[in-house]
Amino acid sequence: MSTIVIILAVMLACSVTAGCFFWYAMRHRPPLAKPLPFISPPYRKLSDEERTAVERYVSILAKNRRDTLPTGASNTPEQLVLTSQSNNVYPVTRSITRYGLSTDEPHKWRYYLDSVEVHLPPLWEQYIAEENYVELIKTQTIPLVISLNGHSLTQYSWESPALAPMVRATGQNASIRKEEGENIELLKVRKESKEEYALSRPDGTREAVLIVTAMLLFFISLVGPLVLMPWLVLAGAVMVLFSLWMLYRRPTDKDLREIHCLRGAPKRWGLFGESNQGQISNISLGIIDLIYPAHWQNYVSQDLGQTTEVDIYLNRQVVRQGRFLSLEDEVRNFPLQRWRKNVVLAAGSLFVLVLLTVWIPLSMPLKLSIAWIKGTESLQFTHVSELEKSPLHVGDSLKVKGTGMCSIPATYQGNRSYAFMPFDCSAMYWNNAEPLPLPQSDIIDKATALLDTTNLQLHPQNSTDPKLNPQLATAIQKSGMILLDDFSDIVQRTQELCNQEQDCVRLKNALVNLGNAKDWQTLVHRANSGALNGMNVLLRPVSAQALENLVNTATSSFFYRETRRAAEALNSPPPGGFLIFSDEGRQLVNQPAPAASLFDYNAPEQWPELQRLAGMLLHTPFEASGIITSITTDANGTRHIALHSEPDTITLMHYVATSLLLLILAVCVVVNTLLALRRIHRNRLRTQEIHQYYEKCFNHSLSDIQTVRPIF
Repeated sequence: MSTIVIILAVMLACSVTAGCFFWYAMRHRPPLAKPLPFISPPYRKLSDEERTAVERYVSILAKNRRDTLPTGASNTPEQLVLTSQSNNVYPVTRSITRYGLSTDEPHKWRYYLDSVEVHLPPLWEQYIAEENYVELIKTQTIPLVISLNGHSLTQYSWESPALAPMVRATGQNASIRKEEGENIELLKVRKESKEEYALSRPDGTREAVLIVTAMLLFFISLVGPLVLMPWLVLAGAVMVLFSLWMLYRRPTDKDLREIHCLRGAPKRWGLFGESNQGQISNISLGIIDLIYPAHWQNYVSQDLGQTTEVDIYLNRQVVRQGRFLSLEDEVRNFPLQRWRKNVVLAAGSLFVLVLLTVWIPLSMPLKLSIAWIKGTESLQFTHVSELEKSPLHVGDSLKVKGTGMCSIPATYQGNRSYAFMPFDCSAMYWNNAEPLPLPQSDIIDKATALLDTTNLQLHPQNSTDPKLNPQLATAIQKSGMILLDDFSDIVQRTQELCNQEQDCVRLKNALVNLGNAKDWQTLVHRANSGALNGMNVLLRPVSAQALENLVNTATSSFFYRETRRAAEALNSPPPGGFLIFSDEGRQLVNQPAPAASLFDYNAPEQWPELQRLAGMLLHTPFEASGIITSITTDANGTRHIALHSEPDTITLMHYVATSLLLLILAVCVVVNTLLALRRIHRNRLRTQEIHQYYEKCFNHSLSDIQTVRPIF
């Protein structure tokens, strides 16, 4: 899994780096001309002669740009600057639309092909026709017409002083297409307001996606390799800062589009536009086909035939008309409800939050972070009484040293190894009570006695019993038989151990057969009465082995059972005191670990091993230190204190970063969810409120309207 995380982190970091480099490169390259909606391939390249003529014209125009205003909307029209795209010549056939400025100078014209403004050399206006064959090139600002109806810049009259204005045209101040009452007045050209800019500004969805990506980078930095952590955090921080800057930055002058403030009488005509027929209404201002917002359609007819001030973009989109219709007022009085970015942020934060809670344990970072905020202390104790008198809090640094008892858990965790099984020396009972006694069991003693007598009789060569005749034992051994010289003792020891009828059934049956008895009770009665004293039983080696196996099997169950009972009995420490344990499973004693676990020994060896461990761990020195992560009290009044190793700098950084990321994600989910729901609801009501506002404005008298408008 770590390999996959590393690969994903490296790929993501490379992608972010490449994206930043591409953005920087595109940001600092010279701007290209905007695409023209009405042109399509094919195009041709500028000839050398045309290139020379274009460069000459641009240079002369730049020299005299403050003296003449052939396209002027202001005293300093934008300068034509050639780009790499200026080598392409685009031929089109279009009608040319013009309108003039309302100033004392009559020849301040602006020329348009559809909705795109172009630069037309001033001496060519006389060649404009209804349908015009135009060749133009792109510049950094607006397209430049290099040929009009067969007239080329290569044949332009350069001798004309400072590109002087031509003779006043006899036509009206409008389009070449003649219409009655088409006079319009250009009052001014302004930049759009921040409210108007907000309508066309992106809704922040891209920035929200970028912020979610940054949060994902923060998460990967917590689970990925340490060497990548600072780079991932830096990349995520840069992405967040860039997104926030894009969301809340103020628009620059370059971002704000021009709005033409016109005065004229809107009229309802047929559709004049050659393009975008589906978007253009049948209302025109002069020869300019106006494009209205959809929710204005019921109200624009109020100003038809009357001199009205109309503000439009270059693409003929209307932003204000008359006294009441205004997109700026709509945004100011009925704010836009951008809810998509909130949905993206809420969903993305929730996704990263789920990954964080599933992938990283959060209990420790949260506990320690909250404790550090509240304040912690460093405590050290060597006596139980001192610890009882001292107030303890989660997050305190605690160090204790004394003599206590290793605990015996009621249940063992399968994912942990216990060095001193059944004892768990990662948890220590510390109190003033007397140590528990060593485990004792009569049943174990009886089982041991049965094993001993059986082994002594089945293996006489190992016996040191003086009652046994060595010559007899040797003779029997040479004959290949095995002698049970005290059969009565085996029967009696079996009855003492297996006093219940259901105990040792197979062993009892075997002894009944060897004793030629009717049943087990009869055999026991004979053994207790002394009738079996002096009785010797000869066994073949196979039979002896079978008897030994039966005895071992019968006693093993008692050894196993009593060992576990004794271990469970040790899990009953005296009430009161403390149970100090490491939540990491760290051993708190410095005792030699056994070679094997208790339950890995065979049955007879388990009991002495348990006694040895009990003698060592029921009262043993210990030392525990760490940060308190939890403090609880059980039914016996014993206070349970969980300790965690004091984190190093890296671990501490991980804890703080995890807690901080968790808090940020939780806040982001809650806040953006509430904002998204609220804005979705407000967005549904916004259009209705705008309609209600316009209904009040247009359906009341002027005096009434004066009382209506101040409510905003």
